[in-house]
Amino acid sequence: MFYEIIMLMIHPFRFIFVLIMFIVFVTGCGEEEPVYDVPLEFQTYVDRFIIEAAKYGQDIDFSDTGLSIQFRDAVDQESGGVCLGNHQIEIEKFFWDDLSEFDKEGLIFHELGHCELSRPHRNDKLPNGEWASRMRGSPIPDGDNAVINYAGSRLEYYRQEFFTNTNTAIPAWASRSASINYAFDRVEVDLIENQETFDEAYLGLSQGDFEIDIVMNSGTSEGFVGVQFMGSSNDDRIRVGYTREGLFAIDSGNLVWGLMFLREDFNLLQSGDNRLTIRREGEFYNIFVNDVFVYWFDYLTPFREAVSSLNTGTLGTPEYKSVSIQSLN
Repeated sequence: MFYEIIMLMIHPFRFIFVLIMFIVFVTGCGEEEPVYDVPLEFQTYVDRFIIEAAKYGQDIDFSDTGLSIQFRDAVDQESGGVCLGNHQIEIEKFFWDDLSEFDKEGLIFHELGHCELSRPHRNDKLPNGEWASRMRGSPIPDGDNAVINYAGSRLEYYRQEFFTNTNTAIPAWASRSASINYAFDRVEVDLIENQETFDEAYLGLSQGDFEIDIVMNSGTSEGFVGVQFMGSSNDDRIRVGYTREGLFAIDSGNLVWGLMFLREDFNLLQSGDNRLTIRREGEFYNIFVNDVFVYWFDYLTPFREAVSSLNTGTLGTPEYKSVSIQSLN
């Protein structure tokens, strides 16, 4: 009888106890708060992503999704970064350390394009053969490469296309060209003939239009050969050159814009002598190979006013038949 009395006494409280435990259980098993884990090394570019998104009417702060951007340990030659889903991004450190400021932004934006904007890769091209979107990516068509000049006059277009994901109007720069026209009034500044190397100061790099005209061949060099100018180290120079296997590149250091243009088996290159012409015309550099216009990019005030030979090979040397530096009027 005593047992029955005790049970009757505690029965009303047993329901309350069970209810409390249920509430605690449900609360404890609810959704976790989104985790935001972005090191300072990446935060600059995330902040820029948020600011640029706002310009196109997108309010993003990652408070509802969280965000994680981390370096990964394994070396992956296939990509510089990857969106793993759930707003988790991994970046290849060896790749990151060699990027320009513009390319770092481009890489973070690209992965956020997947994770936050749900954008797939877009691999169509503009009329001049450059990628139509910063979201270009794997699989890259055979014989092509992922190089994109995400800087200077091109930057605004790529940002707009990225955030609007619409048929953004083709930019005027995608149809820009130039002629090798030699009808300029010229003043010969320097002429070098039959040399394996050269390093010439030229103060005119910041004072008006000029032309660097080189006739050369790769000689016995097994490396990348050509001309470099504007800087004092690999980090701030602009380089134009090629290999005897037919690879042609327009490159700059990570303090400038990075790699801008790359072609394999470039059909404008000849097996013997080749003519490389770098011409500043106003706000642009125009690049010609064997008198054919190849590419343009924005003028940038030089870090150092000098022009020098380029040879990345450890064996052999190129042959510079003539190097002419001329002021254009």
